Amino acid sequence: MNRFLTSVCVLLFAVGGVYAQSTQVKNAAKSAFKLIGYDANGTEISSTCGVFVSADGEAIGSWSALSTAANAVVTDFNGKTYPVQKLIGANEIYDVCHFKVGAQKVQAATLAKSILPKDSKVWLVGSESKKPTATEYEIEREEKFMDQYAYYVLAFRDSQGIPGSPVVNSKGEVAGLFQSAPSAVDARFAANLKFDALTINNPLYANSGIRMQLPSEKKDAQLMVMFAADKGDSAKYAGYIADYISQFPYDVDGYSMDALRRVNYGDYDGADKQMQTALKQVTNKAEAHSEYSRVMYQKLIFSNDTLYKPWTFDRAYVEAEKAYKLDPQPAYKHRMAQILYSKAEYQKAYELFEELTKSSISNSEVFFEAAQCKTQLGASNKEIIVLLDSAVARCPQPYTTVSAPYILTRGQLRDAMKNYRGALADYNTYDTIMVGRASADFYYTRYKCEVNLRQYQQALNDIAHAAFVAHPDMRPVYLAELASLQLRVNRFEDAIRTADLCLSVDNSSTDALVIKGVALNAIKRKAESAECFKKAAELGDKRGDEYLKKYSLK
Repeated sequence: MNRFLTSVCVLLFAVGGVYAQSTQVKNAAKSAFKLIGYDANGTEISSTCGVFVSADGEAIGSWSALSTAANAVVTDFNGKTYPVQKLIGANEIYDVCHFKVGAQKVQAATLAKSILPKDSKVWLVGSESKKPTATEYEIEREEKFMDQYAYYVLAFRDSQGIPGSPVVNSKGEVAGLFQSAPSAVDARFAANLKFDALTINNPLYANSGIRMQLPSEKKDAQLMVMFAADKGDSAKYAGYIADYISQFPYDVDGYSMDALRRVNYGDYDGADKQMQTALKQVTNKAEAHSEYSRVMYQKLIFSNDTLYKPWTFDRAYVEAEKAYKLDPQPAYKHRMAQILYSKAEYQKAYELFEELTKSSISNSEVFFEAAQCKTQLGASNKEIIVLLDSAVARCPQPYTTVSAPYILTRGQLRDAMKNYRGALADYNTYDTIMVGRASADFYYTRYKCEVNLRQYQQALNDIAHAAFVAHPDMRPVYLAELASLQLRVNRFEDAIRTADLCLSVDNSSTDALVIKGVALNAIKRKAESAECFKKAAELGDKRGDEYLKKYSLK
């Protein structure tokens, strides 16, 4: 098909000549353009056509031209070239898309308002060297879809058209976009295509380097930018944030998102300047100070980089305090309390957290943080458990992973207080929340609790699972624990097999050797038992010699 392409939508074998057509048909060609897609190396990968549908640069054309393009440009009737800036909508089934180019003013086409009937005459229009061209077709049949649009099958002519070229009626109104066959897809369908915030997760659009246009609603726009952050394309993500700031220049979120993005790759000075801009630009100054505090706080908490001296916990606290003075919102006081905790000013932090427990944000997190302060202040377990009970009581039902840390922490404290049944109840709830995907440390903790309750079968299951999910370096430790419990409950053969498994992972495990030796002695396999104890002694474990003497083995 490319051998038929010329500078702008050339149409070969034009029948009847453009001058026989109406002025409207000729003028429609002035809204058409050439659409070229390039890969990341700047190599041309597609050349099709399209048509402007609004004076500010909205256009429609072939989706296949942009679906894998790193970037693209359009060249209009007058030879002016503009970059394709945003994707507004696309449909891969009908191979059409709606997009925005970087032009201040263009000549836009008028779209046909209704479906054209069978046998209607239409013209495939384009241009060559600023000269309009037109090829007459007849609609052989129209196939309606979505109750309001049409897919036109055109009567065959010995002519070639370029995909995306406008097909117009006698008034010069664009009825469709040309496709091979020959056929055309309703132009109104293409012009009405629009992405929503979730479309960014559709893999069909992931290969295009051209960003999607953000939704007009702020919450939807924020959602799209949030999803963009997870796609791993740092250049695209930066572009989405820039789009958000341009679209909502008086909202602090765009500035804070960009500041945090800069923090992630160490541009702290750039992040600081962005938040300084936010303080000047955004309408809600309290939010601006609060977000400035949050950006600093997150950097200080999660980054080990200490080279950027201007950002300190003290400065983060001052910004949060400014926000609270401008607008005494509990959320701003919450940030102040968190910063005080990070500064190890636990008493002051606790006092703020305690105030927040009586505020509109009296939630699980606040009670949990108050409990952490009490722990650091050396309070009794009874004082701390009251706060943790309040934290768990405020967790929404059914529990989610957000509630998991509060429930686990209470379980661990109950365990330390020897309230093993209460602890086990919390551990079981935590395991349910985590859908059996908790860490090896957790299963080891629950195993010890179950042993204290003499629930040996559950304990055996948990320590076996801990060994299964553990990092390879820790697997011998958990296998030795499993073998030890099997020995304790007189499952001697099982203990021997588990000890052997442990030794296959770590042949220097004296714990496994001692456990195996004791188990072998219990089932009267004395010679083998003696060998295990001797080996343990050779490896420097004094228990080897002790057991040899205890069992009178040679």
